[in-house]
Amino acid sequence: MGYVGPRDAAPIIHQGLKRLEYRGYDSCGIATMDGGEVKIKKGAGMIDEVEKKLHLRELPGKTGIGHTRWATHGKVSEENAHPHTDCSGEIAIVHNGIISNYLELREGLSKRGHNFRSDTDTECIAHLIEEAYHGSLEEAVKAALGEVKGTYAVLAISRKEPGVILCARNESPLVLGLGEGEIFVGSDVASFLKFTREAVPLEDGEYALLTADGYVIKDLATGTEVKRGPIHLDWSDEMAEKEGYEHFMLKEISEQPSTIVGSLNVYPEYIDGLAARIGRVEKVYLAAAGTSLHAAMVAEYWFSQLCGKLVIAIDASELAGRGILDPKTLVVGITQSGETYDTLAAMKYAKGRGAEIAAVVNVVSSTATRLADHVVLQGSGIEISVCATKTFTSQLVILLRTALSLARSQGRDVEAVERELLKAPRYVDEVIRQKEGIKAVAERYFDTPNYLYIGKGINLPSALEGALKFKEITYHHAEGMSGGLLKHGTISLIDERVRTVALIPAEGENKTRLISNIQEVKARGGVVIGIASGGPVEQCDASIVTPSCLELISPLVFAPVYQLLAYYTAVGLGRNVDRPRALAKSVTVE
Repeated sequence: MGYVGPRDAAPIIHQGLKRLEYRGYDSCGIATMDGGEVKIKKGAGMIDEVEKKLHLRELPGKTGIGHTRWATHGKVSEENAHPHTDCSGEIAIVHNGIISNYLELREGLSKRGHNFRSDTDTECIAHLIEEAYHGSLEEAVKAALGEVKGTYAVLAISRKEPGVILCARNESPLVLGLGEGEIFVGSDVASFLKFTREAVPLEDGEYALLTADGYVIKDLATGTEVKRGPIHLDWSDEMAEKEGYEHFMLKEISEQPSTIVGSLNVYPEYIDGLAARIGRVEKVYLAAAGTSLHAAMVAEYWFSQLCGKLVIAIDASELAGRGILDPKTLVVGITQSGETYDTLAAMKYAKGRGAEIAAVVNVVSSTATRLADHVVLQGSGIEISVCATKTFTSQLVILLRTALSLARSQGRDVEAVERELLKAPRYVDEVIRQKEGIKAVAERYFDTPNYLYIGKGINLPSALEGALKFKEITYHHAEGMSGGLLKHGTISLIDERVRTVALIPAEGENKTRLISNIQEVKARGGVVIGIASGGPVEQCDASIVTPSCLELISPLVFAPVYQLLAYYTAVGLGRNVDRPRALAKSVTVE
């Protein structure tokens, strides 16, 4: 959040950060300019806790920037809280996103005499701006970001240019708010909606120079000015948090192209470290529950097919009874919250028997991160809806990157899969752009209380996850299974009142086998909806077509389709989509 204008900046920024706290809450801070000085207050803890201790609102000055953190690198501490400064303290910045080449940048900056005060990737940007500053903050920010790889929304101020904020965006949201003789900037409009409803969104690869008199937007690569006027927002505060979406679930489904990019930018050394641990032990268990277990089951296929490595996905609550655990074993706990009781219990049980412990987790400083010997933060950002969507696809990206890292270390050629993975954000975006068509299918066909989801191979877990999403928020019965298992009992349930959803790859034996399964369902009067890669399947009553992709990548591409089918069906039934009955976001009991 940032502000420049005639009013005291700190109270406005503090209030804006409170509206953004759903995006991050482990630490926070504000920097203002007053009397030719940059003044900073920051600390670890939620905003109210830090305000009570440090009195953030009392910082003087009419220009300022602030940040509430969802840590992706570096522990939760005052030192790692934003804002960060250059060596002299004359430049302050706040940053959302992940700088993927930060180790290289930090090493070079350190050799050139820069003194780092934090463990964050963000601080590199402040020092890069310092090096490039020769009288123009605008030119220094452009030069600094030219050296940065990764994602960012950055705000910068300098003691030498009072009354100016520079901001820039690449794959992290940033929007301007226009007042009378004042400018606001924030991660979303919720930060400033109380003060103005006139907003100007920045696009990727753009930066803006902000003063109380107005704003100028330019292309980051060319410096060419971009003309863009404001849009008027007729939103409530809650709608602003949801960025205009009816529910957080729909917002979070729609965020998946960008959250997948975020997971693609998670630091390679953490991915490679997990891959190395998997490669050197005899036995590997991926212990998880619910949606995270389905991500683990997909990964089981990846490690088998790409690495020739047996990695076992296991229900965390069953590890104590089924796992063979010793010092030659690695147990990887996969938990979005880092607080899932069954997964933590499995990690503790395995640790007590000498096994090595790792974790793939979304919440920094959660219990899982403290239990594990090695942690990979998946970089999804906060997920508010109880029903997991973007955190699932982020887990998939992290696990596939780990399998690819191990395969490369074995000397295997996985370039084709790596190239396809980099296309995943575009594929998922193409799917989400079809949401009105998916809604129409849901409204026409999802009108009974019984549903089957079928898949083969790597999309058996997709069938299980599709059924889980559906029953979580519609309260209708749904069951996922292998298409081959259908005829071993469940096919007796098929009639015109049962809907079957089939997940069909673009080509190969699994496609052929699933079409045979579909024909078996049709022969008994069943209705089949196909989620089909590359083109419609004529044997289905309806086909939702996704971009053609390698079957190994298809679980990522199919996910938003069955998420949206569940969402639109639940909305049509009048369910509480974001807070379904009897469910909690983090299951912390046995």
